[in-house]
Amino acid sequence: MAREGGDGVQTVARALAVLGCFRGGGELGVTELARRVHLPASTTHRLTSALVDAGFLEKSPTSNRYRIGGALAEYGQIAYRQHRIYLVEPHLEQLATTTGASASIALRHGNDMVLVGTSRWREADGHELQGVRIPLHASALGKALLAWSDVTDDELARLPFTDGTDRAPTDPAELSKELTLTRERGWAFNDEELAAGVRTIGIPVRDADGRARFALGLRGPTTLMIPERVPFFVDLAKVTADDIAAVLFGR
Repeated sequence: MAREGGDGVQTVARALAVLGCFRGGGELGVTELARRVHLPASTTHRLTSALVDAGFLEKSPTSNRYRIGGALAEYGQIAYRQHRIYLVEPHLEQLATTTGASASIALRHGNDMVLVGTSRWREADGHELQGVRIPLHASALGKALLAWSDVTDDELARLPFTDGTDRAPTDPAELSKELTLTRERGWAFNDEELAAGVRTIGIPVRDADGRARFALGLRGPTTLMIPERVPFFVDLAKVTADDIAAVLFGR
C-alpha cells in the first residue's frame, strides 16, 4: 500500500485500492476499508467522499456504509461493448443449454483472470459475485490464458500461489508442468482446485497469431463433470471457442 503523502499518484493508488475492496459486491464501512487498505480512518473517509462525489461509490442511506456506485456500471457497459461480449453471449447460452453446465468467457488482468461474460445458468449460484476475479494458477480459464501466451518463467514466479484448495499448483515449477500438459492436450482443467465439488474446462479463444486473447470456460459440479463426460464437453467447448474466435477476430 502506498505511504502517506500528498503525491497525486499515491492518492490515485489509494483510491483504486479502496475501490478494489468492493470486488465481492458487498457494503463496507470506513473502519473496515481503512483496515483493509492500511490507511488512517480520516484518510480513508476523504477518499470515499471523493469517490462518492465522482459516482464510483454510493453511501447507503440506512447503514451508513458504502457500495459500488452507478458510474462504474457505465464504465462496465463501455468495456462490455468494446470487447464485444454481446456477440459472445448467444454462444455461451447454447453451450450451457447443451451441457447443463455454466459457460463463461474471461480475459487476463494481471495475476488474475476476470469473467466478462457468463451464461444465465450461473444464476443458480445466487446473487453472490463468486469468481468474478479468479487467480490464474488455480483456474482452468487462467491456465488456458497462460498456456497460449508469451508468459515467461519470471512472470510465473511472480504469481501468488496462496489461493485455492490443496489440489491447486503450489509453485511455478508445478504450474509450468500443468501448462505444458495443457498445451499438449489442447485444453485446461480445474479439478476442484478453487472449490471442492466443482470442475471447470478451459479452452483458449485465440486470435490470428494463435495467442489466447480470451478463454472459454465450462463449469459444473463433479456429479455433472464426470470423467466419462469430460471429453465430450471438451469437444463441444472447442467448437464454441472456434465460433467465438470467428465472431471476435474474423477467424
